[in-house]
Amino acid sequence: MRHRDLVTGILGIWLVAAVLGDGWAHFNVPELESFFTPWHGVLYAALATTAAWMGLLVWRTRQPGRPVFGGLPRGYAGGVLGVIVFGVGGVADLLWHEFFGIEVAVDALVSPSHLLLGAGGLLILGTPLRAQGVLREDRPWTPTAVLSLVLSTALVAFFLLYTSPFPMPAVVEAFVPTPEGSPGHLEAELPVVAGLGGYLLTTVLFTVPLLLILRGGRRLPGVATVLVAPVALLSVAVVGFPTTSLVGAAGAAAGAVVADLVLARIPDGFLPVAAGGVAVLVWAGQLTGLAISDAVRWPVSLWSGVVVLGGFTAAALGFLAKRS
Repeated sequence: MRHRDLVTGILGIWLVAAVLGDGWAHFNVPELESFFTPWHGVLYAALATTAAWMGLLVWRTRQPGRPVFGGLPRGYAGGVLGVIVFGVGGVADLLWHEFFGIEVAVDALVSPSHLLLGAGGLLILGTPLRAQGVLREDRPWTPTAVLSLVLSTALVAFFLLYTSPFPMPAVVEAFVPTPEGSPGHLEAELPVVAGLGGYLLTTVLFTVPLLLILRGGRRLPGVATVLVAPVALLSVAVVGFPTTSLVGAAGAAAGAVVADLVLARIPDGFLPVAAGGVAVLVWAGQLTGLAISDAVRWPVSLWSGVVVLGGFTAAALGFLAKRS
């Protein structure tokens, strides 16, 4: 079972890398004019290989007199469904590009055909997680289950890239507080409001999977780092590694490393403290990196509020995740 799930996880790495590569092309190669690109070739090769692997499992587990998918291991019916959804999304993507052209900005992340691809990919990536039963049963987390969770989180982070504070950190842009009702008030505050929303959503994005692992009562070395670092660094990679964003993302990853050292000393059951502490250290690390590479131009009330608000949000999720 472990070898089967590991193969599925390795194919998931290929799939996520291909999705990110295609995303990079949409953002950094504006002259794209066709569906038939090298990046799509890598992406659909990953799908074809995954489909072949799922087909092999269907063939090996088939049982006379039972439905075709009736003998599949737990969790793999969802993976087969994911391959089908991804394939339908690929056909829809071809037709979409033929009729509406190639997206080159944020519209690439919310294109219906791309969202269908994302849904199929998520079903595929979560297969080892479902197969090993770590979410519904008191089973220990394995490296393959963690890999499945990390890949799923990274894929969701990709599709929420337009909210992420990692590739386009709002805090490096100047903000002049403008009183309510004054000319330019809305224009001044909208970027800040969007930036704050991004910090909150990204906090939730890495805190939920962190709590899924921590609430099981088993401490995994480096768990915060393996969840935060891919979200931070891969988000920056998609937009071409701008220096300021890269240093900020590296600072967030360094904050996660420090958080892992702290987590080792926090008793089991203290989920609000653990989750809140991780968020505080991650955002403090990012802001430190941004200050070193460029500058943090938000007023102190705003940038310090980002750290505290992130910590409170994660702590609140920790309370909700506590077992009675």
